[in-house]
Amino acid sequence: QLNDAFLVNSFQDHVTTLSRYTLNYFSKENKNTSRKTVHYVRWSVQSSGSILRWLFNARGREKDSLGRYQIFGIPFAHFLRTDVDYRLYIPVRKRSRIVYRVAGGVGKPLINLNVLPYEQSFFSGGPNSVRAWRARTLGPGGYDPRVSNARFDKIGDVLLEGNFEYRFHVIKSFNGAFFIDAGNIWRLEADDNKPRGELNINTFADQIAIGSGFGIRWDLEFFVLRLDLAVPLKDPKYEPGDRWMFDKTPWRYAVANFGIGYPF
Repeated sequence: QLNDAFLVNSFQDHVTTLSRYTLNYFSKENKNTSRKTVHYVRWSVQSSGSILRWLFNARGREKDSLGRYQIFGIPFAHFLRTDVDYRLYIPVRKRSRIVYRVAGGVGKPLINLNVLPYEQSFFSGGPNSVRAWRARTLGPGGYDPRVSNARFDKIGDVLLEGNFEYRFHVIKSFNGAFFIDAGNIWRLEADDNKPRGELNINTFADQIAIGSGFGIRWDLEFFVLRLDLAVPLKDPKYEPGDRWMFDKTPWRYAVANFGIGYPF
């Protein structure tokens, strides 16, 4: 009904044959108790459909009207995707630490299915992301969601996020945190249904959303219960020059996120 080809193709039936290569590095010290700085890096590369496309092409298999090969009448996903996540844990006092996180990724849809499947697309917002927005409600780019009734279309091909968090002990098994989150997603190609949603080197920096807040964590030793309350400080859905929220009573848009475990 929305006449959004990107969304239709993202949700359509498809077969995914995924190959994933992941590199993980973690300092041997415990990130929550170490008196030394702890580093964590995860880099992942994923591919789907390239070998199948080559095999089908080599065997001269018939394509459908859209130039796609199919398996049992269902087109298969065809893309390359990579993402990286870097975290730095710096002890300040015995039970306090500063945590930095930078994450990014890009996915390139290829011939057989010309969009990333919904489950392989990037999204922003939620308890482990930019916490002043609920999951899948931020972006893409400077797109204004108020012009559409769709609720599941905030997906993109590119992700960029950064987080800062100061964690400290409160009392007994309770800990607290002050945090600042920033990030957004973008499309690689312009889309009439998502104006200002594409990645543009001249505008993307001003389209990065910023939120801040405070969290309480209840450490039960075998897992942690977490409640974070965040407010948006900069919202890219507004016009350039009017994206800071200080004159818009940002506490009216406060978001509470419940999670299990630390956000990163």
